[in-house]
Amino acid sequence: MGNHLEGGMPTASIARDFAFKDLLPTSHVRDFIRQSYGKDIGFDLGDEGFSAMLALTHLPLSGHPNEQQLIQNLARSVEDCRWRSRFRFFPRVHAFAADTDCTALAINGLWKRGYLPAQDLHRTVAELTRSAVQMAGAQSPDLDEGGIQSGVMMVYWEDGAEPGALPRGRKHDAVACANALYTVGLVGAQLNSFDDYVVTRTLNYVRNHLASGRYLVGTRYYPSPEAFLHAASRLCGQSTRYARALEEPLRRALTHKYSIDVAASGDSLRLALLMIARSNLKIEDGQRELAETLAGWQRPDGSWPACSYYRMGRFPVYFGSPHITTVFALRAISSLRAWAASADGSAPRQPAGIDPV
Repeated sequence: MGNHLEGGMPTASIARDFAFKDLLPTSHVRDFIRQSYGKDIGFDLGDEGFSAMLALTHLPLSGHPNEQQLIQNLARSVEDCRWRSRFRFFPRVHAFAADTDCTALAINGLWKRGYLPAQDLHRTVAELTRSAVQMAGAQSPDLDEGGIQSGVMMVYWEDGAEPGALPRGRKHDAVACANALYTVGLVGAQLNSFDDYVVTRTLNYVRNHLASGRYLVGTRYYPSPEAFLHAASRLCGQSTRYARALEEPLRRALTHKYSIDVAASGDSLRLALLMIARSNLKIEDGQRELAETLAGWQRPDGSWPACSYYRMGRFPVYFGSPHITTVFALRAISSLRAWAASADGSAPRQPAGIDPV
């Protein structure tokens, strides 16, 4: 890993455009939204902890001497975002409620790196499934993104449990649902009847988001299709239950032509997420060329440029950083081992200092 990752995970930058060219200081975001959209979000933004959660979950290990210290630093940063069994995006902004997306990623990373006791995992899984709204009648599975579906995990709990947290409103997000499903899946078959019902309903929601093609316009919090394709593809490798629901429509989405179009976009993060999704489904066609393209976009300092990864709900305020892009680029490049072991023994150029895993 390059030096740009050794010290930890800096907070993300913020931009007013998806291309991530028009940067906005964190301290100006509240005024920008008020002046541009006539809405007061009710709090000033602070440093976020979601980047550390992403890194703890997705950063591949390479054997670098300082790697264990980096993982410890990331785990400490993630724990700083904890509120009981929930985790906050802005750990110092108590007006901004904890959410299921952060909680799922945080628990996933802490569990993966050995920083979470089993009882905490089970407690958090129960917390995630409790976010689902129960209604008298389950709504149609093809309900549009703006509606609330019975039994589907929400982004926010909306139960008033957190002191000082402003209400966020009931809403779903397909990427957050996929991340929550992955964390729930860590307990395997040890689910009670209610948890199993929530998994079924949430999995149907994710599958319908994919099969309907709605993923092509992004989600409320994730503007690029590849963020969803990546999150959904992780589920396929976790359980046959998830794979039966998602693998076929995912393969139809992850075509060679689509990958060429993403590579032509010049967006390092979109390409990295796409490559990981294809690797998760063991799609080899074109991966060599995509890896060459991604490696060619690496900067002299060993990083990849900042790109938009998530946004502030309905407002066009985008979060990203070279560190976030680089975490996913490293994960994508780790698939190079498969090419190195190919029949001809060749592989695309490897980024500086990266050992495939």
